[in-house]
Amino acid sequence: MLKSRFVIGVVMGLTMPALPVSAAWSGFIPTGTATAQGDPSCAQVSTGQVVVCAARNGTSGLMVNRFNGASWGAWTNLAGTVGSDPSCASDGAGKVVCAATATNGGLLATLFNGATWSAPASVAGALYSAPSCAELTAGRVLCAARNASGGMAWSIFNGASWTPFANLATSAVSAPGCTTDGVGGVVCAIFTTGSGTVVNRFSGNAWAGFLKLGGLAGGEPDCTSMNSGGKVVCFAKAYNSGIYGALFKGGAWTLGDWNGYAGIGGSVNENADCTTQAAGELVCGVVAIDNAFWANVYNGTGWSGWTKVGGTGVGTPSCAALGTGQVVCVVRGVNNKLTSVVGP
Repeated sequence: MLKSRFVIGVVMGLTMPALPVSAAWSGFIPTGTATAQGDPSCAQVSTGQVVVCAARNGTSGLMVNRFNGASWGAWTNLAGTVGSDPSCASDGAGKVVCAATATNGGLLATLFNGATWSAPASVAGALYSAPSCAELTAGRVLCAARNASGGMAWSIFNGASWTPFANLATSAVSAPGCTTDGVGGVVCAIFTTGSGTVVNRFSGNAWAGFLKLGGLAGGEPDCTSMNSGGKVVCFAKAYNSGIYGALFKGGAWTLGDWNGYAGIGGSVNENADCTTQAAGELVCGVVAIDNAFWANVYNGTGWSGWTKVGGTGVGTPSCAALGTGQVVCVVRGVNNKLTSVVGP
């Protein structure tokens, strides 16, 4: 059981005792009859507005859907073929960008403007992983991916066009995990040779430089803004199948501005996916080794501890804030159909 493996840690720079779970999750509801390959990705359109999700469909195209807080629309298939899971990110101005690596190694990206999806646009590149996209500043989104040489390729969407992909040298063995820091920057984490973690931040017009956090991580990193003073937490699945997190406290970009990895427990198949539903708070969801969906809530001072919500899933869920103090998490089932649950 996940709860029995809960570990006290200092991810947020505070002691994290297990707290009672006082709020309930809804029952699982289907998102439709469509089936997906790989993990979905969801993002809030704007504060208090709907959440949209994208996933790779059975014919290697992108399919998209929207959730109004109570019910789902119909999955819509977009043109083009992709070779990776998508990444969706709010642009901070009422729109969402969803992008995936195309079968030709470039990026295939679509924009949801609050009502409709654009025809997917192609951005030339030589990507070797799924992308990870995040809001940079209002109306701008940065997407990054591993390149064929183990570096990190990145491009910025300004609301109308994409910059050519540029490359940073590193020794990546995973796709990056990127998030907005909420103060005009994007923080990305990558797992490197030897299972270590390196992080970098883009702010203004430049990257600040890679910092080595250490650790022994596997799979893909997940970084999440805390919507509080530039704070970001990056989560990883460790060799012991537990979830660990490292906190960037905001401010200057030095190793001393990070708290090292600390465990929040778990016995999981893949990494957690986390989102902030209020400033300084987090909700994290995982599919555990029992194939059920479990959740853990950080309320600003401590973690609730992993709580079994239910359902049956595979891979990593995708959680997005609804703007109501709750989040929606989308889980791919063993039949490859997607279901969702709202809480806490």
